[in-house]
Amino acid sequence: MSQEQSLPSDVSLANLADKVFNISVKSVFIGRAVHYAMHITFYKDREYPVKIIAAWALVIAVLLGTTAEAQQTINGCQIKRRANCPGANLSGANLSKSNLAGADLEGADLSGADLHGDKITEANLTRANLSNANLEGANLSETYMNSANLSKANLAKADLSQSIMPGANLREANLTGANLSLVNLKGADMTGANATGAVFAMSSLVDANFSRADLSGATLIGADMRNTKLEGARFCKTTMPDKRINNSGCAK
Repeated sequence: MSQEQSLPSDVSLANLADKVFNISVKSVFIGRAVHYAMHITFYKDREYPVKIIAAWALVIAVLLGTTAEAQQTINGCQIKRRANCPGANLSGANLSKSNLAGADLEGADLSGADLHGDKITEANLTRANLSNANLEGANLSETYMNSANLSKANLAKADLSQSIMPGANLREANLTGANLSLVNLKGADMTGANATGAVFAMSSLVDANFSRADLSGATLIGADMRNTKLEGARFCKTTMPDKRINNSGCAK
């Protein structure tokens, strides 16, 4: 009987290369941590037990961290770079500080999920449900979010630069200090959003609805605001597309 084994049909060369890369990087970190611990224990600082304990604690932490990352699968979706999970149910999941760069999460349910500090660059979140999700400090640059639901989501200090978001629902979202430069927000619903200090430089806000949105301290330099609805929007120290400062909503 032949000793050769073929790869499963669902394993692409890209996924295989990704796995080999991850294993190699983790092996290097683990190897260096063990080498450091051995050096401290046997060769250098045997008289300092605190250093020895700390060194081996580092080894254990690295091992536990890599094990946890490898085993994180939620409702059949493996949480990893370039994950292929369209329509996945990840509602309420704790995905903080995960790497979902390049992931296909089209139509996925991420409502109420914790994604703060995540890397979700160049991903597909078209029609995904991210309502009430925590995306504080997340990197969502160059991501497709056409018609995505981000209502009441926390996007404070998130990076959404160069993302594609036409028709997205951002009603009452927290966009405090977020970077939305060069973003396509054509027809997006920003009603009641808190965009204090947000940056919309060179973005398309055509036909977008900013009714009752707070744009205090926001930067709109170069933004295309044709037919943008601004009823009840608040302007205070807001830099308009023509670089003019709008203080019409500042407290007197």
